Amino acid sequence: MGFASPFSPLVFVDWVNLMAEITTLAPLPTRKATARKTLLGQVPLDSPFYAFHPVTRLILFIFLGVIPLFIFIPEINFLLLLVNLALLRWGKVDLRRLRIYMPIIFTVAIFMFTVVILAPGKDPSYTPLKVLGITIYYQPFFFTFASYWRLIAMLFGTILYFSTNHERDMLVGLRTLRMPFVVSYVISLSIRAAGMFMEDFRIIREAEQARGLDTKAMRFSDQAKLYVMYLVPLFSIALRRADEISNALFARGYTLTGRVGTGGKRSDYIRSRYVMRNRDWVAITILIAIFAAVAIAQTVFGVFAIGHSPLNIYLRTILNIPN
Repeated sequence: MGFASPFSPLVFVDWVNLMAEITTLAPLPTRKATARKTLLGQVPLDSPFYAFHPVTRLILFIFLGVIPLFIFIPEINFLLLLVNLALLRWGKVDLRRLRIYMPIIFTVAIFMFTVVILAPGKDPSYTPLKVLGITIYYQPFFFTFASYWRLIAMLFGTILYFSTNHERDMLVGLRTLRMPFVVSYVISLSIRAAGMFMEDFRIIREAEQARGLDTKAMRFSDQAKLYVMYLVPLFSIALRRADEISNALFARGYTLTGRVGTGGKRSDYIRSRYVMRNRDWVAITILIAIFAAVAIAQTVFGVFAIGHSPLNIYLRTILNIPN
C-alpha cells in the first residue's frame, strides 16, 4: 500500500476540510479582569473609589495628607487614622497588606521617643517625671506624642491614595487641575519610578531566595551589608530605565511645553476618558470647605492647638503640671 503524495488532490482536500473545522471551533474563553493594579497592590474593579473622578481622589489625598499639619490634638489625628482605615475597608483594599508597614510605624516611634528622652532640651519650664527609673520631661514628651500621631495620620492618608490609584490616575488628576505639562509628567514619572524600584527590589530578593539565600539566618550586620549591596543593581536598573523612558518620550514627540513639533497643542486623550459628575463636585466642595475651615480655625484662633487636647488637660490635672 503506497502513501499519497503531499501534493495530491486528496491530501489538499483533507487539509482544507481540517482548516475549516479548526476555524469553526468555538473561541477559547477569555478571563475577565476582576482587579485593577495600583501603586501598592491591587484593588477590585468594583471598588467604590472608581465611581469618582481621579481629580476627586487626588483632592481627597491632599486633604487627608495635609490637614494633620493644622491639627496638634492627638485625639483628632487618631480619629483621622480610623477614618483612613475605614476608607481602606470601604474601598475593598486588603487590610492584611498593612502589616508590611508595621516595621516603619514602630521604627519611627522608637526613633522619635528615644530622641526626646535622650535630648529633651534645656527649657527650665519643663516638668521632670520619673518613669521606670528614667527621667522624662512632660512637655517635650507629649509634644512628640502628638507629632507622632500627626505623622501616622499623614502616612495612612498616603497609603490610602497609593493603594487605590495608579500613576495614570494621578496624571489625569494633575492635568485636570491645569498643572503645567512638565510638572505633571515629572511627578507621574517619579511615582512610576518609585513603583518600579520596589518591584525590582522584590525581584532581586526573590532571585536570591531561589538561589538558597536565607536572610533570616543572617546576623543583623550581614543583613545591613546585604541591603547596601542591593543599591548597585537597583541604581543600574534605574539609570537604564531613565534612558529608556527618555528615548520613548522623544520617539513619541513629547516636549517640555507639551506641544507638538508644529507648535500646536497636543490633544489630551487620557482626560477625555473621564467625566466629572455631580457627586465629584459635591465631594470636592465638601473637602475644600472642611480644609479651609480647619486651616482658618487653627491659624487664626488656635482651635486645634496642643493645649486644647483633652488627654493633655487630663494628664496635667492628675500630675499637677501648670499650663
